[in-house]
Amino acid sequence: MNLSDLYQRAPVPVQNAFATGYGMKELPRRHGGQFRREVFDLNVRQWWPEEELLVDQDSRLRSMVTWCAARVPYYRDIFSELGLDPRDIRTAVDLSQLPILDKEIVRADPDRFLPDEPRPKLIAQTTGGTTGTPVRYWATLAAVRANYATYEARCRSWAGVRLGQRMASFHGQPIIPESQQGGPYWRRNLAFNQVYFSVYHLNSLTLADYVGQLEKFQPQVIAGYTSAVHRIARGLLDAGDIGRVRPTAILVSSETLTPAVREDIQTAFGCRVTNAYSLGELVAFISECDHGELHISTEYGIVELADNSAGPGREIIATGLINKGMPLLRYRTGDLAIPADPEPSACGRGLPRVSEIIGRVDDVVRTPEGATVGPAPMSLAFQRVPNLRRAQVRQDSLEEITVLLEVDTAFSSGNEEFLVGELRKRLGPSIRLLIEKVPTVPRTSGGKERLVVSSLTPDEGSQ
Repeated sequence: MNLSDLYQRAPVPVQNAFATGYGMKELPRRHGGQFRREVFDLNVRQWWPEEELLVDQDSRLRSMVTWCAARVPYYRDIFSELGLDPRDIRTAVDLSQLPILDKEIVRADPDRFLPDEPRPKLIAQTTGGTTGTPVRYWATLAAVRANYATYEARCRSWAGVRLGQRMASFHGQPIIPESQQGGPYWRRNLAFNQVYFSVYHLNSLTLADYVGQLEKFQPQVIAGYTSAVHRIARGLLDAGDIGRVRPTAILVSSETLTPAVREDIQTAFGCRVTNAYSLGELVAFISECDHGELHISTEYGIVELADNSAGPGREIIATGLINKGMPLLRYRTGDLAIPADPEPSACGRGLPRVSEIIGRVDDVVRTPEGATVGPAPMSLAFQRVPNLRRAQVRQDSLEEITVLLEVDTAFSSGNEEFLVGELRKRLGPSIRLLIEKVPTVPRTSGGKERLVVSSLTPDEGSQ
């Protein structure tokens, strides 16, 4: 029996101990080594002039390109096929000599993006993407710490948050066993000073329990998926309970933050919302400063904004600069942003900006129990399914969903059974799951992938 099985069968107090044990293991991995030094350096560099930041970025790019051409099989072949010398890529502008990298190329043969042996120890990364295309990514320990240092210096610090403050989290891990009937719908991680709430059990019938626990815990920070935090906010507003939960900061990510949703959250909780954008692939980090401007962390990655003929905004093409464990150059993210005006930043930081992150706009899955599950947490159900290329969830009835699967020939009944179990963890026992294998998962008219397509109206999913 593995640890996951033990956790599922354990009583709640033991599950809390499991969560705390996980936190004790993660803290040195995330915040050890050069973490504090990197946070300090990032805090200093944010005030550099943009010209100096871009010179620094180009230096990091040359180092990464040299590494890729010498040590990474995919890029070694690309440079050879194109007749390019890695020394030809000296600045971000020179990246246009390389082709844009689609996720499908990485998914088809991810090992070709790993450096030759001997290589540093690699850590599997969990992505929060919303396409339903499962790809496993790997990172060095140094990259993991650089990622958390950037989050600390360029998101949490800008929001006025400090390490160790009481935190309520609304993310995608299925912490509640499928067999559990009733609450509590959260677990306690003492190492992080965190209460981790299940986003999959949040509905109109359980909302009061969530608000009650938030009121009891009184987190200083609430962090999580935009849709989950907004659902709590709407519950507070509708009940006239403004002021019941009073954090000092709200950090949202993984889903699009619209002006209306921002207004609801800020009104309900009485504090500012900070928005951030990053990917499990560790290729780009964009975050909102204390003046409401969205800044690109130039040390983390290069962000190109490519023309998007299908609609508003430009597509984010990103080149990662922190992870030599699985480097990705000119990676097509599928997300959209709007360029910022050329005027200087109101905050005085030299970091380049975008004016808005549009992201993917997906529908949500609604369950008979009244839960609403957005594309970011839904995507986690597909990530560890072997031999799965793409997936799409379609919903035309509250009682059932159809799951379209584009699979490899090796996809087995065991793989399907594993997927059904992962879906049940997130959607509960009542909704019917219809699995349908298709030659190709349909895309939008603009060629974009969507994980969730629903014809239900919000009223049809409310309870």
